[in-house]
Amino acid sequence: MIEVGTVLILEMSNKTENQHNRKFRCRIVDYHDSHLVVDYPIDEETKKQSFFLDGTEFHATFVGKDEAVYMLSTEIVGRIKFNVPVLLLKDPGKENYIRIQRRNYVRVEEAVDVVVYPTDNRYEPLRSVTWDLSGGGCAVVLPEDHSFPERGEGKLWIALHMNSGELVYIQTLSKIIRITPIKGNIGKRVSLQFLSISKEESQMIVRYCFEKQLEQRRKNRI
Repeated sequence: MIEVGTVLILEMSNKTENQHNRKFRCRIVDYHDSHLVVDYPIDEETKKQSFFLDGTEFHATFVGKDEAVYMLSTEIVGRIKFNVPVLLLKDPGKENYIRIQRRNYVRVEEAVDVVVYPTDNRYEPLRSVTWDLSGGGCAVVLPEDHSFPERGEGKLWIALHMNSGELVYIQTLSKIIRITPIKGNIGKRVSLQFLSISKEESQMIVRYCFEKQLEQRRKNRI
């Protein structure tokens, strides 16, 4: 059973053209007759409450206690008064939750704009793109002519273009883990571990990675 307080990200199963890539956020506030009681979903793009008819079907994702990302299929089965108006979502049962992978290891190979600033002026700022990205760190492409230390720390800025159209900036202190050659390419990549990232920022990166994974799965089905 999902814990009370868990945030669900909802995506409609049967989407119209206007609802393509639309996501809605809600929180589990209680359980009622084996159903999930959630507050009214907020449209991630407009930041406004959304209203749906009974029977509307969703794919939902959430982060479990084990820090893994789970997916389940659900639908609106009713609504009740619970201090504030709330919805009842069908709980398909724990045996029907699909475990995706551990949150910090939701990693995608994606070129995301980044800048790495030195903390001690030992090198020029590195303006580049990521080789891969996860909730716990990233690898950044290092051009062949750019000098960069093999140890130390850097101030990292990441620009995430979300499916909603929102541009999110992440800033974190990062630790240089290693520098390795890129096979078949000119240059190297710098592996960085996030040191001061907030939980909200980490979840935003995980959400971005998850969106890209879903996009790739959809393309593979075509």
